[in-house]
Amino acid sequence: ALRQFTVVMNEEISIWAISPEERVKHDQKFDTLSPSMGYVSGEQARKFFLQSGLPSNILADIWALADMNKDGKMDRLEFSIAMKLIKLKLQGTSLPSALPIIMKQPPVPAPSMGSVPNLSMMPGTNLSMLTPISLATPGFTPLQPMTGLAPLVPTATGLTGALTPGTCDLFALLCFPLILFSSASSSPSMMSPMAAGPSDWAVPHASRLKYRQQFNSLDKQMIGYLAGQQVRGAMATTMLTQTQLASIWTLADVDKDGKLKAEEFILAMHLVDMAKSGQPLPLTLPTELVPPSQSVKSTLKLTSSELFPPRHSVSFEDKFKANLERGNAELEKRRLALQEAERREQERRAQKEREEREKREREAREVEERRRKEEERRLERQRELERQKEEERQREIERKEAAQRELERQRKEEWERRRRGELQIKREQEQDEIIQLKAKKRSLEMELEAGNKHRQISDRLRDVQNKKKLQKTEIDLNNQRKETRQQDINDLHRQLEEFQRKLSHLSPEQKRLNEKLRNMGLNNLPVSSLSTLKRGVTEKNGKCMKLRDQMEALEKETAAKLAEMDQYNKDMQVGIRHKHCIIRVTQLSISYNNISLISIMLSLCLFRKITYQAKQHRKSAALTSFKALYPFDARNNEELSFGADDIIEVDETTEREEGWLYGSRQGKMGWFPESYVERVAPSDAANNTAAASPKVPLQSQLSNALEAAKAAGTKSAFTPTHSPNPAPSETQGQVVGNLLAQALCSWTAKTDNHLNFNKDDVIQVLEQQENWWLGELNGEQGWFPKTYHDLTCGYIAVYLCSCVFAEYVALYTYESPEPGDLTFSEGDVILVSKREGEWWNGSIGDRTGLFPSNYVKPKETSSISGKKKPEIAQVIRAHSSTGSEQLSLENGQLIVILGKTASGWWLGELQARGKKRQKGWFPSSNVKILGSNSGKSTPAHQPVCQVIAIYDYTAANQDEMSFSKGQLINVLDKNNPDWWKGELNGVTGLFPINYVKMTTAECDPSQQWCADLNSLDSLSPQEKKRQGYIHELLQTEERYVEDLQIVLEVFHKPMSESGRLNETEMGMIFVNWKELLTCNTKLVKALRVRKKMGGENMPVQMIGDILAAELSHMQPYIRFCSCQINGATLLQTRTDSEPDFKDFLKKIATDYRCKGMPLSSFLLKPMQRITRYPLHIKNILECTAEGHADRGPLKEALERAEELCQQVNEGVREKENSDRLEWIQNHVQCDGAAEHLVFNSLTNCLGPRKLLHSGKMFKAKSNKELWAFLFNDFLLLTHAAKQFTSSGPDKLFSNRNNVQLKMYKPPVLLNEVLVKLPDPSSDDPIFHISHIDRVYILRTDNINERTAWVQKIKAASEEFIETEKKKREKAYQARSVKTSGIGRLLVTILEATELKAGKPNGKSNPYCEVTMGAQIFTSRTLNDTLNPKWNFNCQFHIKDLYQDVLCITIFERDQFSPDDFLGRTEVPVATIKKELENKGPVTRRLLLHEVPTGEVWVRLDLQLFGNK
Repeated sequence: ALRQFTVVMNEEISIWAISPEERVKHDQKFDTLSPSMGYVSGEQARKFFLQSGLPSNILADIWALADMNKDGKMDRLEFSIAMKLIKLKLQGTSLPSALPIIMKQPPVPAPSMGSVPNLSMMPGTNLSMLTPISLATPGFTPLQPMTGLAPLVPTATGLTGALTPGTCDLFALLCFPLILFSSASSSPSMMSPMAAGPSDWAVPHASRLKYRQQFNSLDKQMIGYLAGQQVRGAMATTMLTQTQLASIWTLADVDKDGKLKAEEFILAMHLVDMAKSGQPLPLTLPTELVPPSQSVKSTLKLTSSELFPPRHSVSFEDKFKANLERGNAELEKRRLALQEAERREQERRAQKEREEREKREREAREVEERRRKEEERRLERQRELERQKEEERQREIERKEAAQRELERQRKEEWERRRRGELQIKREQEQDEIIQLKAKKRSLEMELEAGNKHRQISDRLRDVQNKKKLQKTEIDLNNQRKETRQQDINDLHRQLEEFQRKLSHLSPEQKRLNEKLRNMGLNNLPVSSLSTLKRGVTEKNGKCMKLRDQMEALEKETAAKLAEMDQYNKDMQVGIRHKHCIIRVTQLSISYNNISLISIMLSLCLFRKITYQAKQHRKSAALTSFKALYPFDARNNEELSFGADDIIEVDETTEREEGWLYGSRQGKMGWFPESYVERVAPSDAANNTAAASPKVPLQSQLSNALEAAKAAGTKSAFTPTHSPNPAPSETQGQVVGNLLAQALCSWTAKTDNHLNFNKDDVIQVLEQQENWWLGELNGEQGWFPKTYHDLTCGYIAVYLCSCVFAEYVALYTYESPEPGDLTFSEGDVILVSKREGEWWNGSIGDRTGLFPSNYVKPKETSSISGKKKPEIAQVIRAHSSTGSEQLSLENGQLIVILGKTASGWWLGELQARGKKRQKGWFPSSNVKILGSNSGKSTPAHQPVCQVIAIYDYTAANQDEMSFSKGQLINVLDKNNPDWWKGELNGVTGLFPINYVKMTTAECDPSQQWCADLNSLDSLSPQEKKRQGYIHELLQTEERYVEDLQIVLEVFHKPMSESGRLNETEMGMIFVNWKELLTCNTKLVKALRVRKKMGGENMPVQMIGDILAAELSHMQPYIRFCSCQINGATLLQTRTDSEPDFKDFLKKIATDYRCKGMPLSSFLLKPMQRITRYPLHIKNILECTAEGHADRGPLKEALERAEELCQQVNEGVREKENSDRLEWIQNHVQCDGAAEHLVFNSLTNCLGPRKLLHSGKMFKAKSNKELWAFLFNDFLLLTHAAKQFTSSGPDKLFSNRNNVQLKMYKPPVLLNEVLVKLPDPSSDDPIFHISHIDRVYILRTDNINERTAWVQKIKAASEEFIETEKKKREKAYQARSVKTSGIGRLLVTILEATELKAGKPNGKSNPYCEVTMGAQIFTSRTLNDTLNPKWNFNCQFHIKDLYQDVLCITIFERDQFSPDDFLGRTEVPVATIKKELENKGPVTRRLLLHEVPTGEVWVRLDLQLFGNK
């Protein structure tokens, strides 16, 4: 029991104790961490401890035990404790709940067995009587010799006398094991087998398993050990020095048998790991590294017989002999131990010398290595500095170029802005000049007429007298004709009377004859006499019938003559009265010299009007009366306004549109909707007409007109005519009574009959017309525009209504990229402050700007204002206006709310006592809505969210609201799960939630592309914005293509069919509109294919490659934008000079698809769309993360878009070049060319085509005259169809020049041309042009012209060749860049079938371009085939399996224009992996998109790297 207790206690103490050797190692590790002020930070210790492989939670527990003062850092003792705990945990020992006390104490050297005392120095010592072992143990004295032959045994301290042999043996049995195990347990080097187990071996368990397997693989014969050669071969790969390997062998070969057993081999490899990690090798093998098997053998080899001798009686001699043998054995053992110690000391010295030598060599190597690394670092720093300098230089160059481009752009914008300003100023000046000239013209005409007044009056009087004579003659003739007719009538009357008399005479005779006949019948007269009488009666009856018919005919003729005479008499009386009135007016004009000629002309105009009204009155029988059911306000001058129950006269024979009628009311005529009126019965119409418009005698009208003219004098040329009781149908203006107007601003008269006034002047209004009023101020009368004043009722300014700002409602949505334009949506209320021409100035809230006038209509006054009370708001916070369109608010003021917007700005009318009531915008947050009773107020509702209507809904109750599909509703309350409260256009009410759907803010397009909210939630905010911008690009592109199609259907087709424009003029206006439609249709189709392949409502991963590819084919825009100015000028000229043409354009623009926009607005859309592409791409690029597969293509697309805009701008700037190219296009017949030549377009690879030089030259041999045109990509030689005598480029490109040129030879490409001079010193201006197998010998007029041609051809050829070279190098560099990826894709393009024909002969010259990101491969071109067989291979590096897309595009090779598109298809790499995984190379047939026909056959082989 005592032995077990001792072993357990010692074992527990030895486990947690830190030995000096361990402490030294821990200090070394501590120093490697570069401690600061004797401490290691937590971050440094954490990184070091994580190398042990223990979990983070275990390391946290170890830190909590080791960090005794809890300061978050470690000193040397705490670090050593943590290292000890980590080691024990790796060996499988559980961590203690509290830190053992022994670990807090400094390490003490472990006690070892005491050395044998020098017995020779002890008196009375007999070497032959030594005990086998003498142990110096605390509590025991050294063994003393005994007298006699008794055995020497230890005596306990404090005991007296000698013990008996039995007692000594028992004491030895009890005490020796305690001493032995106590000593052994206190020293790791002498640990007993029971105390040292495999778990105490310092070699990690993982290393044991690893190197055990390596040992088994090397021990192929399974003999249990490895020879030196086998171990040497295994250690040769460790890259250690021979000295280190020798030291490791010495330490590992514990039993010194020249072979390594399994545990020794594991120990050797563990030492190798220590050396490789930089730890120093120990001079002697530490105890914790001794293999367990060797540790057991090295313990005291005490057998049970030695420790516990058999209990039998022995003699003294036996004991002596045994004692002597044990002493000799002990002496031999100690001698051997001393020899071993000496040998070990020598080995240690040698080892130390070797280590010192190796240390010096290692230090020398380290110094050399440090020097070399320092040199490399210095060179690397130098290279880095050079690279930084180069990058800085490049950045500086780029900055300079960007600054130069920006400066150029700003300069260009400034020039354009200045130019627009100058043109606007010039236009205004010209308009002012035109107005002044017109006014001057009118004044001169008036002066001229006034100067020739008497002559004109006499001429007119003479004409009137002549006309009077003629009319008198006509009247005489008519009187004669009348008398003749009257005489005829009298004759007819006489004849009628005579016939009546005869009839009266014949009637009694008839009666007498009848009586006679009866009598004769009674008397039986003869038959002959009876027949005679019958014949007589029959003849008499026939005569009577004839006379009766003649009498009826005479009565009818008489009635017709009488009616004709009555009508003729009426007409004659009207004409006579008119002539007398004219004569009277003329005579009065002569007698009154102060009456101007204008008044006379006014009376003549009134006469014409009355005459016309008389004619119309005669035609009134053909008009139909209609009664107005509802009031209608005219929106323009062509429409007719009327109120409810008004009677309108309609001529139904007029050609009209369906649903519209053309009629007149009160002298005004115009169009109105048929659904607003109903037909009136003729009797009702007659009664209503008679009651509504009582006729005024014509004489009184003329008298009143003359009196008004005399009263007006010469003051006004626009003086209207009126009577004291005017009928509305008889006057042009409306005479008003007591009406005053207050001037809003000053106005200067433009003519003599206008009225001058200043701001705030009160003017008495005498008459009102549509836009001009007649007024009187300070005794002067004149006309003034009605928009310059406010009305006042009577002489008291009770209510002032400003006419400066008018409310209009948007008919359509207007969007514009221009910064000065006002954008709005359909239904928005706009406060218009300035109306000039087609563009007006207005405001919505705090936004102001210009907008087209045909996008809005006047806001209708609410007819239910009497039923619904106006909404009143009270100001709770002051607000200062920033413009005239806003209201300045003060606390307590009242505002009548006229309109609301979703942006928080409301339109209202300020109610201020003693001031004018102003209209304007104000922030809704500064007011509160007053309730029905003035004592309570409710704050303005703030919308909770916005929803969009998906169906139409009509309110069924008063608390509900109606809306239409697509309208945006502000939700104010959604507490009810089924019915929400909302606000729409100022109307508040309830609506069912199943009629709407959620929407997002208008400024955030990131969620408008997908209706699936779950899909949106899975995307990052940046990706949402990216997808939103992509969706916006797709939608705007589709709308733009629809606009292009509308122009063809609505404008181009009717204009072409009407014959109003010839083919040349149509070409100038529309240029190449169909080519624009073709380009953008291809782009839309490509975007739709990409969207369709990704799935509906799914994110679009790649879009930059499509944009980059399609924007390179937008060359038709260069020609269109260059020629647009000429087309716009022609259109404006025809519109201004031909009213019929202007009306025709207005009529065809009424198509509902135009949304009120004229043709000029549509013609601006291509230029606007081109400038929008860079903005769209920038938005998408900004939301594309770094490293995204689409970022590179987007950058390329942005470059293409900016380049296209730059080319368009250059095309616009280089108008002369464009005009000359158009002239060449119209005057050069390109018959026989390999492809259709469009001169004003893009070249194949040099950008826009430019005309570098042109002129006349001759063939050297035949002296044939040629006209040459040098472009930047080819040289064209032509000859005139007929003799052309003009010379010089100006005359050549003149629009008056109608010469037609024919192509002499096919165009000569400049990349295949060589120019040389036969003899530079010769005075003959001849030079040679070599092109493939043809040589042209040409002659110019002089040497200078020849020099110019040669230099320009050479420069253009060199630039062409250099551009092609750079293009090839760029493609090669993109393919040859070595990039690390996750695999590669081997692609073989086998063939294509049924391609689209790109040439007139039905064939194509196709080639294939295969791309994946920036990697591009191009096949060879095969001529004249629709089924090319390329069979070419290419290899692509795959970076991202789910982002990379294989794109295959087929083009038609063109020489003089960009290559034509023949089809495109795409295959995502993820799809290839899914379909072809583990199948090897597979051949697939892919359908070409965006074209009607075509497919391509490819072989795909996907190879993914295993370690990726």
